[in-house]
Amino acid sequence: MKGCPVCGMEYEDYPALSRKGNCTKICPDCGTREAVKVYTLYSQEGDITFIMEDKKNITSVVGFYFGEPDEEATRIFRGKLTAEFE
Repeated sequence: MKGCPVCGMEYEDYPALSRKGNCTKICPDCGTREAVKVYTLYSQEGDITFIMEDKKNITSVVGFYFGEPDEEATRIFRGKLTAEFE
């Protein structure tokens, strides 16, 4: 297991190289975040946060969660486009 110097998480996959100029080996998730602009868009009316991703000239919704923007929730729900309603 390797530890990522950016997020502190342990990972087994092949590392990515940081794009921040020092070529540090980081986890694949942090490497993707550095390569792709990821941000959230909050809808107060629906109390839902959409996770957006800009890659090249395309903007995509890559996840969502209920509530206001939260870094941990964005990390957890990024890439998960399913929801359950009661």
